[in-house]
Amino acid sequence: MSVNSTDAPVRAAAADAAEYGLEHGFCPATWQVAIRNLTPPGSQPLSPPVIAVHRPDVHVWQEGQIASHALVAVAEDADNPILVSALSKLPGVSEAFAVEGGPIPPGSTGEYSVRVRPGQRVSIVTMLVNTNDAFTGVDSVELHETPTTVEAIAYDAGSEVNNERTASIPGPCCGNFFVREPEGDVIRPHEGITGRGDLDSATYGWSDPVAEIRFTRLD
Repeated sequence: MSVNSTDAPVRAAAADAAEYGLEHGFCPATWQVAIRNLTPPGSQPLSPPVIAVHRPDVHVWQEGQIASHALVAVAEDADNPILVSALSKLPGVSEAFAVEGGPIPPGSTGEYSVRVRPGQRVSIVTMLVNTNDAFTGVDSVELHETPTTVEAIAYDAGSEVNNERTASIPGPCCGNFFVREPEGDVIRPHEGITGRGDLDSATYGWSDPVAEIRFTRLD
């Protein structure tokens, strides 16, 4: 968890509201989460997403911060159980799960449902699988009565050098899991496939946004 000092009072009040909703039994609403893969055909399947519901002061990931070991497991190898386990033990997280089913191919949409109480937030993580450590998703989105749509860019987890070598990439292009060249940088917008390695940028490259994530209340 992390709280920025500049907005700590606001976040603290929101966290209290989320806790009040839990303690007083406010009924959760069911939301449909539709994730559309916007990358070019044949380029970047999105791994089965991890979805978390939590208090406002909880962050699964944040741009400009060092990625947790659990987030890195998803961003480097689409290894969801480590992140789900870590989030499930974190105070303020009411639900964390990896969706069932396979990856979301380019041009396709994955649809899921989640239960959210007033004051809670939703975070999502999914890997661009034909990369070293690229991922996309949302960080602590607040939902209201009306549908919410986020056009999500690709992020670099900062944990692995983007060498763009097929020998280091786990996706269907390459099949090389758990091969890493550590980097130790922060989460930041991804530069895309530059052609520095033997991964074909014309085939596996993209332009942002890479995903459209739409939240629609169902009840």
